[in-house]
Amino acid sequence: MVRLNKLALSLTLCSSALVAVACGGTDGAEVGQKDNGVPAGLFDDGSTLSPGNTQAACVSSVAAAKLDKVNLVFMYDRSGSMGDLNNDPPFDPNVKWIPVGKGMKSFFTDSGSQGLNASLNFFPLGGDVAQNCTAPYATPKVPLSPLTSSATFTSAIDTTTPKGGTPTLPALNGAITYAKKVAAERPDEKAVIVLVTDGEPGFMINGKFEPGCPGNTIDGVAAAAQGAFKGSPSIPTYVIGVGPSLDNLNRIAAAGGTQSAQMVSVADPAATANQFQQTLEKIRGAVLSCDFGLPPAPDGKALDIEAVNVAFVSGGKEQVLSYSKDCTGGTGWRYDNRTAPTKIELCPATCEAARQDADGKLTLAMGCKTKGDLR
Repeated sequence: MVRLNKLALSLTLCSSALVAVACGGTDGAEVGQKDNGVPAGLFDDGSTLSPGNTQAACVSSVAAAKLDKVNLVFMYDRSGSMGDLNNDPPFDPNVKWIPVGKGMKSFFTDSGSQGLNASLNFFPLGGDVAQNCTAPYATPKVPLSPLTSSATFTSAIDTTTPKGGTPTLPALNGAITYAKKVAAERPDEKAVIVLVTDGEPGFMINGKFEPGCPGNTIDGVAAAAQGAFKGSPSIPTYVIGVGPSLDNLNRIAAAGGTQSAQMVSVADPAATANQFQQTLEKIRGAVLSCDFGLPPAPDGKALDIEAVNVAFVSGGKEQVLSYSKDCTGGTGWRYDNRTAPTKIELCPATCEAARQDADGKLTLAMGCKTKGDLR
């Protein structure tokens, strides 16, 4: 459903390189008025700008950009507390493991996720504590794959069972290593880590809860997440906490650039599955937001924020979208800040429609009176 490989975003700016038209002073001219013969620009895929509305007399030149494609790197806690009946004391898998797995599988099979890429790995790996700490977490059980087919993800979850402690630091370090590899291989795309866990880092050793692995503490994990987020490229870490009393996980999420952990209740299995899926959908919405920077006007030109239009081109037809400061009905677009804008944001329904259309294109046209009410 989310197909970004062909979706391009054309930014039309005032530029004397193509035609000497100021960004301001529209005199009420609107997109869709007569064609002034401005040369068509090229998108990243070599296709041309629509020759329709955005070639109006008040429109000037074009430059190309595109919406980010996102790769999700999942690190999923399979420690005994998630549902190991052989643990002492035993943990019922119907409380966490089964409903969380159901919610995750629903996310992977959801039409809104089709077109995303994701990888999946579990922790702990290996038998004893020493193996748990040194296992190859940078090699996912399911390597980065498009979610157009979710069978491998579903099979990985179905063939994994909970057991062992919680080596969160080695696991997160492995996820970071893999995410950096993905980012290096796909420099024009965004890599994001999703850490799912039901507790703090550590192991029960001789009746005492201990880190087990060097640095395997909340502070150690938070430091690793912060290093990835502040690195280049920046890799954020989203954290989903499964169960009560997990406030310390907020420190990992904050260090990883995602403010706070998303907590999932385990009071009712059906509600847990639904809430977990909704939490993943919320993360998906955050990383797939249709925001793009509003470039400054060239030297000597004044950018008129009341002379900007966004058009969607699909199937040879072009629709000029209306400005909507509150995104009423979910359609249209708006500025991030009406008085001093730095970004343009597509409203949710328009964003979803644009990302669903593999051949659709968005055109940002400067110079014509904005369609809609900016007040």
